[in-house]
Amino acid sequence: MRAVAVPRVLAALVLLLLTALPTALPKAAAGEPGAAPFLQLRIDRVTPDVVTTTSDPLVTVSGVVRNIGDRTVRDVVLRLEHAPGVDVSSGLRTNLTGNVDQFDPVADFITATPELPRGQEVPFTFTYPIRAADGPSLRIEQPGVYPLLVNVNGTPDYGAPARLDDARFLLPVLGVPSEPGADSAAETLNSVVPPDTSKPVRLTMFWPLADKPRLAAGIPGGTAPVRLVDDELATSLAPGGRLETLLAAVDFATSPTVDPGGDVGRALCLAVDPDLVVTVNAMTTGYVVNDGPDGGPTTPTRPGTGQEAAIGWLNRLKALAQRMCVVPTPYAQADLDAVQRVGDPALSAIATTGAADIVDRILGVTSTRGVTILGDGPLTGGAAQLLSGQGRTVAVTAAPLTAQDDATGLGSSADLEPVRYSPNLVTMPFDPTIGAALAGAGADPAAPSYLHSSLEVPLRQDSPVARRQNAIGSLLWRGLRPEVEPRTEVVVPPLVWTLRPDDAQAVLTSVGTAIRAGLALPRPVGELIADADAVPAAADAGWPSAEAGSRGRVDDAVTSGIAATNGRLAGLTAALGVDERTGLTGIAYTAPLREDMLRALSQSEPPAAREDLAKQRLSVVTDTVGDMFGAVRIMNPGGAYTLATERSPLPLALRNDLPVPIRVRLAVDAPPGMSVDDMGEISLPPGYLPLRVPIEVHFTQRVAVDVTLRTADGLPLGETVRLSVHSNAYGKVLFIITLSAAAVLVLLAGRRLWHRFRGQPDPADLDRPKRATVTRTDGVPLRSDPLDTAIRHAPDDSPRRAGARGDQPVGDQK
Repeated sequence: MRAVAVPRVLAALVLLLLTALPTALPKAAAGEPGAAPFLQLRIDRVTPDVVTTTSDPLVTVSGVVRNIGDRTVRDVVLRLEHAPGVDVSSGLRTNLTGNVDQFDPVADFITATPELPRGQEVPFTFTYPIRAADGPSLRIEQPGVYPLLVNVNGTPDYGAPARLDDARFLLPVLGVPSEPGADSAAETLNSVVPPDTSKPVRLTMFWPLADKPRLAAGIPGGTAPVRLVDDELATSLAPGGRLETLLAAVDFATSPTVDPGGDVGRALCLAVDPDLVVTVNAMTTGYVVNDGPDGGPTTPTRPGTGQEAAIGWLNRLKALAQRMCVVPTPYAQADLDAVQRVGDPALSAIATTGAADIVDRILGVTSTRGVTILGDGPLTGGAAQLLSGQGRTVAVTAAPLTAQDDATGLGSSADLEPVRYSPNLVTMPFDPTIGAALAGAGADPAAPSYLHSSLEVPLRQDSPVARRQNAIGSLLWRGLRPEVEPRTEVVVPPLVWTLRPDDAQAVLTSVGTAIRAGLALPRPVGELIADADAVPAAADAGWPSAEAGSRGRVDDAVTSGIAATNGRLAGLTAALGVDERTGLTGIAYTAPLREDMLRALSQSEPPAAREDLAKQRLSVVTDTVGDMFGAVRIMNPGGAYTLATERSPLPLALRNDLPVPIRVRLAVDAPPGMSVDDMGEISLPPGYLPLRVPIEVHFTQRVAVDVTLRTADGLPLGETVRLSVHSNAYGKVLFIITLSAAAVLVLLAGRRLWHRFRGQPDPADLDRPKRATVTRTDGVPLRSDPLDTAIRHAPDDSPRRAGARGDQPVGDQK
C-alpha cells in the first residue's frame, strides 16, 4: 500500500506545481507595462515631421515592435493615441513619461501578429488624417505641439493580457492643412488654419563646436610633436564624423543659396571651445597618441592619423567664422563654480576673458565679447561672483524649472526674464526643457545636469526618430504659443553634441521654417547683449543659490589640489625667462599645464565620471610640476672641499634641465664664523653653469654647509645639498699675534747684527755668567766662551787647523 501511495503523492505535487507555475511567473498588470520587459517599440519614421499648412494632411507613423523577453508573446495589438497640445513648457517633458491619462485613442487596436516569438520583430504603420469630419483622426484643430503615443498590448506565455510598452513623441504643427477630400480650392483655403504670427519670438541659437579635452595631461609647451590621449578626433573631424557633421550642417544652412536673406545666419552663433581649436591646430603639424592606459608623459605613443582631417576641418571653420558670429565658451568648458573655489584670478581670467583671445588668434577673427555660455551646469553663487569680477558679461544659463508649480500644483513654464545680479553680470536664461530635448537627440543622448529630476525622461529606450521629434517640437513650441511671455528665446544645445547628419539638418531646418513662417525673428547676439544691458538692477536679486549646481559638483578635494599645484606652477612661471635660441617663453612653456587645470574641471564628461577623471589629470599635472622644480638643481659633488685660505671661494655647479632660463638665488646656511656674499639673482640658462661663491672663513675645522637653490621669489628648487668644507684659515687674532712675533724677532736679530758689526758686545749678553774654561794638560782650552775665543784670536795671530791629535802646526803660511 505504501509503495502505491508514494507515486500518487508525487503525481499530486507535480499537478499542483504545474497549476501554480503561471501565477508564480512575472505577470504584467492590465493597463500598465509590466516590470519584466517583453516587447519594445521603436519609431522609425514620422511623416511629415513638422506639419504645415501646405504639408500632407495625413500623418504616417511607422516602426517595429520587437520581442525582447524570455518567452513568446501572443495577440500583439497596437494603436495610436494622442493628447492635447502642450500648454506649458514642463509638458514638453512630462508628456513623454509617466501617466497616460491625458492620451486618447485615435482608433481601435490593430493586430500586428497573432504570435511573436522571442527575439523576433514585426513592423507596423499607422496613417491618420490631422483632422476629419468623420472617421478616425488626430483631431488637431489648431497649431501647436502635440504628444502622440503608440501603445502595444500582448499576452506573454504564462501571463495575462497587458500593455507591454509604449513609445511617445512630439508632433509640431505649424499650421493645420486642409481636410482630406476638399472638393475645391476655396474649400481648401477656408479649411486651412495658419499659425498666429502676431507676436513672433525673437530667437538666438548657439551652435556648439566643442569636444572633450584630448590633449594629454602633464605635457608642457615646446614639446613636439603634440600628444593626445586618444585618436577619436581623427574620426570626429573626418567626413561623417561628429564635429564634421556639426560644421557641415551649419555651413550649409547659412550658405547664400539656402539662406539668401541671411536670417538663419543672424539667428545662429558659433559657440567654439578654445581647447578644441588649440588641439586641432596642434594636430595640423603632426601629433602622437598615447598607447597606454596611464596617460602620463612617459606613456608609449603611436603616430596619430588625423592630421589631414584636422587641416581640412580647421580651414573650413576659419572660412565659416568670417561670415558668422563666434562666441568662445569657457576654456575646456570648465566648471566656473569650481574655478572660483580654486581662487586664482589668473586661472579665472584664462577660463573666461582669455578664451576669446585664443579663438581670435587661431581663427583669425574678432569673436564676440561679453557673453558667457554655461552649457551644462546652472549659474551658482560662486560662478556669478567669478563672472562679476571679469568685467561686463551676459551669462547664458538654464532657468530653474520643475515639473509642477509649487503654488498651483499644475505644470509650469520656465521664467526666461533676464536678471541683473551685479553691475557687471546679467543672466539671460534659456528653457531647460528645450536644452534637454536637444541633448536627447542624436547618437549619444544624455540629460544635462541642470535639468531637474522631475523633468527627466528615459532616453535609451526611445528611438533616434522619436528623440529628434521631441527636439524639434520643443524648439518650435514657444513660437507657437503667442500667449507665453517673454517673447524671446535662447537655444543652447549641449556643447558636446552628437548629432547625426539627419538630426542636424532637421534642427536647422526647423529654425529656418520658424523664421520663414513668421513665428520667429532672428535676434543676433549683439542685440541680446544690448537687451541685457538695458536690464535694471533688482532690489532683492542677491547671488544665486550655492546649492544650485549640486549635481555634478566638483569635489572640494579636487579644487584644493588644483589650487596648490597651480600656485606652485605660477611661482615657477614668474621666474622663467625667454630662450633666445628658440624664442620659447616661460609663459608659453607652462601654459599647457595651467590649461590642464581647467581641463580637469571640464563639464564635457558625464557627471558620474567627472571626479575620477579630474583626479587622474590633476595627479599627472602635479607630478609634472614637481619634476619641473626638480629639474633646476645644485649638482651634488659627493666629496669634501678644502679651502686654502680664509677667502677661498666655494665652487658650485648649477643644472637647469628646463628649455628656458630661470632666475634663481642661492641660499647658503653658513655656520658661525663663515660669511657668504649674496650673489643676487642669477639667470640660469638651460644646461650647466659653474659658480664660485665668495665666502670668508674665520676658523680652522671641518664643517657642513647646506646650500639651497630658490626661485627669485623664494620657492625651493631641487634638493638641498650638504657640502663638507675643511678650512685651513687662522683667523684675524692668530694672524695678528703671528705678525707681531715676527716683527719682534726681526727687531732683535737686527740689533744683535748691529752690535756685532760695530765690534760691541750685545747688551743682552752682559748679564750672562761666564762659562768655565776647561784646559788640557798642554794648556789648550777644550771649551771656552765664544767671546774669549774671539779676543784671543787677534788678526796677527797665525792660523791653525785642528789635527788628528789636537792642535798641531800645519806649516808656515806664505
